[in-house]
Amino acid sequence: MGRVITIASQKGGVGKTTTVLNLGYSLSRFGNRVLLLDCDPQGGLTLATNLKKRTDVGLINQLIGGKGLAEIVMHTKDPNLAVAGIGRLDPEDVFMLDEFAKDGRLTAGVREIAAGFDYLLIDAPAGVGGLVTSLLLASDAVIPVVLCRALAIKSLPLLLNLVRWVRDHHNPGLAIEGVLMTMFDQNNETERELGSEFRASLPPELFFRNTIPYLATFEKASVRSLPVAMLAEGQQGGKCYMDLALELKEREIARQTGVSDELVAGLF
Repeated sequence: MGRVITIASQKGGVGKTTTVLNLGYSLSRFGNRVLLLDCDPQGGLTLATNLKKRTDVGLINQLIGGKGLAEIVMHTKDPNLAVAGIGRLDPEDVFMLDEFAKDGRLTAGVREIAAGFDYLLIDAPAGVGGLVTSLLLASDAVIPVVLCRALAIKSLPLLLNLVRWVRDHHNPGLAIEGVLMTMFDQNNETERELGSEFRASLPPELFFRNTIPYLATFEKASVRSLPVAMLAEGQQGGKCYMDLALELKEREIARQTGVSDELVAGLF
């Protein structure tokens, strides 16, 4: 089974879906087989990838039992990148999704979908409800996404506490891969000050070194339902997520080998 990473946030509108799409695209550039999974009833990733042009079935149809994985996983022009949507949700389907989260079928379904891929990146709904908890039960890691705004920063402990509870009681292997700050405006003095204070308030290793800046090209890419790197003018935004993917890889290797940043005496 591939590595399952949930991209989560306590608040909406923080660039979570943008991160799923662009980080997934960047990881696929390394030759990894990547599946992006929309688990948000609002269907943000489904919209961001224009998946409805291909299909209106998705995760909910797999959980109900009417569709197999081959029918909900849509491969893109890039053979290493695929997308699975949430599916068309009627009001009763939203209720059923909550029920599937409670009885464990959502967790089991996510793990089944991850088979055959190196990475499964989940676009989770905002908040700390039952759906998010169920997704964390199925995950190897979580990337909390946060804006450098006072309210967003103050709400992050709610999500971190949920991650800690899931790890302590149900999924001991769950790791916080790194907190990612997005839409960061380097020219805004208040944001710079908040960002510095935020990083100083928590252990440095809890944060990704890389920060995603506010760039107009992300909105242009969203309009065209593309990763930003596929735009002619999207090199800067694409490099930000490629750097993030490299840092993710570095963290994985360090975790697997137990290597730290301390100097060593040599190979032997």
